[in-house]
Amino acid sequence: MTSNDANERRLGPDRRRRPTRPWDVFFHGRRRSRHRRDYDVPAGSVGFVDRHPIFLGFMAIALLLLTITDGVFTVLLLDADCEEFNPVMAYMLERGVHDFLVAKYVLTVTGTVFLLSLRTYPLFGTRFRVAHVLPVLVALYVLLLGYQAYLYGLRPATKAVATRGPGP
Repeated sequence: MTSNDANERRLGPDRRRRPTRPWDVFFHGRRRSRHRRDYDVPAGSVGFVDRHPIFLGFMAIALLLLTITDGVFTVLLLDADCEEFNPVMAYMLERGVHDFLVAKYVLTVTGTVFLLSLRTYPLFGTRFRVAHVLPVLVALYVLLLGYQAYLYGLRPATKAVATRGPGP
């Protein structure tokens, strides 16, 4: 018996003998949401987990919905003679509204997946983690949408003039 065998105190057969199937994630509740031991992740490195807190899931969905709302407000404000400040999004707007909205959504989804994947990584060597960025982004988007709604309310009202046939 080796020293590794002496340290193993598992009961029952080793579950790792059968490979994990793609659909196992939906049927087994024993997924990791945090690291069990301090030595699992050495200091200053990135540790990945299987599950994330439900709060971050809500923040990710809110961020995606706010992004689409921002895109719609942007298109409405462009019709009211406003300009797009972001040069990348301005380029996408030149290509068309559909390309603009798709690019905005794809970039946000990519960034959100990146933030969720690295959620346990410390920012700039501090105790703040990457996961703290997601709620900040949601708050900034809420402020941006409030500002856009204010600008949309200031736009000059278009007056519809009813046309009639020749008068008496």
